[in-house]
Amino acid sequence: MYIYIVFDFLFTIPFKIVFMSIITLISFGFTNLKHFIRTSIVFYIVNIFISGSTFFIMYFTGTSNTKISFIIACVYFSCELLKYIYKELKSTSYIESIKKNIIINILEKNLECTALLDSGNLLKDPLGNNDVIIIKPNLLEDILPESILKEKDIGNIYEVLSDYNKELASKIKIIPYKDITNNKNNLILGIKANYIEIDNKKIGNIVLGISDFDEVDYQAILNPSVIN
Repeated sequence: MYIYIVFDFLFTIPFKIVFMSIITLISFGFTNLKHFIRTSIVFYIVNIFISGSTFFIMYFTGTSNTKISFIIACVYFSCELLKYIYKELKSTSYIESIKKNIIINILEKNLECTALLDSGNLLKDPLGNNDVIIIKPNLLEDILPESILKEKDIGNIYEVLSDYNKELASKIKIIPYKDITNNKNNLILGIKANYIEIDNKKIGNIVLGISDFDEVDYQAILNPSVIN
């Protein structure tokens, strides 16, 4: 229809809205008019984003011959970029006061606690690149020896661990972080969990960072990327 001039009227704004609405009706499910309008708006935005990205790539590269393979490559690039943007928006849109009840499985034991979802916690284990959840030391009183929990000098941890079993020692991590209050580099003790359970979903590759923070309403601080 784009090739023949006689079909120009199909590319006016009213017909574009009609066609896009039909595509939305066929492609997506909806429960009511409000849901349909919302879905249509998202569909419009995604199409505009992909089209805009394609024009940008054409302008940036100086490409004038729009082959099918080039258009497919542009659409793929646009979708990947859109996924990244959506992921970032999703991770920052959580309200900081959201709390979750979580279960931590570690050394064959389950610990239940309340955790705060905090966008300020972006800690990762530098060796395994695992997400770090900050927890209070009293949660681990029945799991870790008191001598480890109360050890102030992180550098002595492995020396203290030499008196304990190898399984426990293999799970201990030293995690560097920067305190934004004084801009100093510090270290905290961490221990690898088997998994955590949030909203009936089990998530692996989690390290528990032990810190005695001053809060009574929750016992752990979640990293937002854990939820994502």
